[in-house]
Amino acid sequence: MSTAAVPRAVAGRTVLVTGATSGIGLEAARQLAQMGARVVLGARNPARASAVALEITRRGGAAEVLPIDLASFESTREAAARFSASHERLDVLVNNAGTAVARREVTADGHERTWQTNFLGQFLLTRLLIPALRRAPKPRVVNVGSDAHRTGKLEWDNLELEKGYGGYRAYANTKLALALFTRELARREPGIAVNVLHPGAIATNIWKPLPAPARWLIAVLLRSTESGAAPVIRLAADPDLEGVTGRYFSRFREAKLARAAQDDTDAAKLWRIAEKATGLSPSS
Repeated sequence: MSTAAVPRAVAGRTVLVTGATSGIGLEAARQLAQMGARVVLGARNPARASAVALEITRRGGAAEVLPIDLASFESTREAAARFSASHERLDVLVNNAGTAVARREVTADGHERTWQTNFLGQFLLTRLLIPALRRAPKPRVVNVGSDAHRTGKLEWDNLELEKGYGGYRAYANTKLALALFTRELARREPGIAVNVLHPGAIATNIWKPLPAPARWLIAVLLRSTESGAAPVIRLAADPDLEGVTGRYFSRFREAKLARAAQDDTDAAKLWRIAEKATGLSPSS
């Protein structure tokens, strides 16, 4: 499915894409800008993001840079504050940024890096931008998940894998957490269309920590970033999906989440844990 098949429902709307300087995020930002959206490029590397913004504007699009490192709560809070100070509303938030690390690392905030980047940081950013989303007429949140959530398992006394760490295990757990967050946010914010998707197995920089032979094989076997961006753009822009919320899509088709991702009790519990970890006031 090409973006040409998606009506230009995002024309004139503000879309924030995290991880917008490479992979799926970069391609989604480019194409959404071509469709008329005002794209905000959330990125850890402002210089690289500025080059992307320049490329987009030279092609007739509108883009700006929002420095953000989801592995830092301070950076995430600063980014949310900066966005809110300069934009009246946010029409679409694409939580795309992610990481995978082979060895366990701990951030300056004291959390396992994959867990903070792929889940806690996205939780915090989304929560801080809820007021801006509420001010949009038909707001959407698109969470880029993975079918890897099916192998995830959240152990409440070992959420950040202090015991038994594995790079893929950590990644899968964050995608399960993101699916639970999607469903809980959709329940709590009925005015915002919140969905999570598996974009397909995509050759992106997330596989960079792997050995060179494995990266070469991935580049040969996996889908292109253009292919991976297409279902993201559809969830962000297709008017036929207006009002669709709390769902999981495997590329372009709605799919059933793993049983662990459908547990409402776990979703509510994880929400409370994430609030405490990120320093947010408890919500009802």
